[in-house]
Amino acid sequence: MKSIYSKLIIGFLLTSLLSFSICCFFTIRSYNRDSDQLALEELEHSSNHIADLIKLIDDKNQDKILADYSETSEMSFTVTCEGQTKSYGHVNKKLILKDDELKTLATSKEKSLRSEGIISQYAKAFKIDNQTYVITVQKDFSATKDIFMKSYTSAAIIFMMTGSIVFLIVADIIVKPISRLTKVTDELAKGNYKVRVNYEGKDEISSLYASFNQMAVRLAKQETIRQQFISDVSHEFQTPLTAISGFATILKNENLTDEQRQKYADIILFNSNRLSHLSKNMLQLTLLDGEDTSLDKSEFPLIEQLNRVIEMEDNAALSKDIEIEFIHPKKEFIIEADESRMEQVWINLLSNAIKYTNEHGVVTVEVRRTPTELQVRFEDTGVGMSQDAISHIFERFYRQDKSRTIEGNGLGLSIVKRIIDLHHYKIDVESQEDVGSVFTVYIPYEMFTGLTKKKKD
Repeated sequence: MKSIYSKLIIGFLLTSLLSFSICCFFTIRSYNRDSDQLALEELEHSSNHIADLIKLIDDKNQDKILADYSETSEMSFTVTCEGQTKSYGHVNKKLILKDDELKTLATSKEKSLRSEGIISQYAKAFKIDNQTYVITVQKDFSATKDIFMKSYTSAAIIFMMTGSIVFLIVADIIVKPISRLTKVTDELAKGNYKVRVNYEGKDEISSLYASFNQMAVRLAKQETIRQQFISDVSHEFQTPLTAISGFATILKNENLTDEQRQKYADIILFNSNRLSHLSKNMLQLTLLDGEDTSLDKSEFPLIEQLNRVIEMEDNAALSKDIEIEFIHPKKEFIIEADESRMEQVWINLLSNAIKYTNEHGVVTVEVRRTPTELQVRFEDTGVGMSQDAISHIFERFYRQDKSRTIEGNGLGLSIVKRIIDLHHYKIDVESQEDVGSVFTVYIPYEMFTGLTKKKKD
């Protein structure tokens, strides 16, 4: 696989070659057009100068002076008068005008311009001392074009070399941070979640580095959570399994009384139910965490559902002589949500309130309506929580009761939070130690139908 560095170099070379070819084409085309015009002007000027020399010089010295001019001006030319043609310099015979062409020029005011490769020729008739002269001037412009091509080639080479050096420096500046990121990514893949990358700048690479660092922080946090999760799961399963194994061994003792056997059997049954409840909660939480988790939404009466949940938890409250108060408006509220999952939310919140409320306490369930939302509150007069506990309360397996004297596995509120998030509702907690806690679920108006009807007594 080609590296980014090699791709950049290939891209630069191809771009430079294409740009140079296009530039060369238009430059040479423009030069040829301009050089032809300059050649015409130079040849025309020379032919006029030769005509002036013929006027001023006597016949005796004419040949010598014209020959000297041909040598010094690096031009070749012919002078034709009354059918007689004299040549000066190295005249290209392929460009020499024929007799009929000479006669045509002599009797007209036209000009003749020809070229053969790098040699250009200009011909024109002049009237001198009542005689007609046709002066044909030729010049080899190869030296001029050679100078141009050498200058152009030198400039192109300098440009390419300078551009290449600058490009290599820039490419190195671009590639080095990416190479560095590749190395730390490999470290991250090996499980080193402490790696970070630093880059000073405000470009795309800086954003990439920042995103990588954020990812590394999240992965480190997830790894910590994963390890804690494994530890918690192991502990949650190990404790009841140890109890079941231990008391099952004790039951093998034939000297136990019926009362002792019943006691140990109840302990085994309790821990078996605890394992079953833990497994169900873990399965439910796993299903809720799936990317394809969907909600089976339908319209149903909220207050009626809460009444049903209170009736389900009534026995648990009576066993601790806890009073459940239900405060709600006289009108029913029809909400659109996943009925079974929302019922699980209310069950978990109510059972949690009962669980952490002391005997003879009060648990209040209240439905409030505000201008923007419905609020469902679960308030207890229990042991309450510290501020640190509140910040962790929805984490899996978190329990404020470290001694685990209160039944539970620390998954109920995690399930509640996940279901609330799936519905795009909100939940918050207020608590004070030795006073009690309040869990409030907020249902925005846009999340329910808004239909109401009077509740039947």
